Amino acid sequence: MKDGTKRLRELMEEYDFPLEAIDDILYRLGWHFLSGGQPTDDYVWTQVRYFENLVKFGKVARKEKVK
Repeated sequence: MKDGTKRLRELMEEYDFPLEAIDDILYRLGWHFLSGGQPTDDYVWTQVRYFENLVKFGKVARKEKVK
């Protein structure tokens, strides 16, 4: 199964997410992994969908490429 943390990393490299959203995801995933969770768990993919929905509904902008 695919690793959800890799997808989160891809999204964070491409889009400017609000700090509050990033902090929330990190907090949730921190507890998930401390309790024995794995990067391929459905819970991680729920967090990915949250970020993807922020993108889908236009709540975040693409990062500008530095020349």
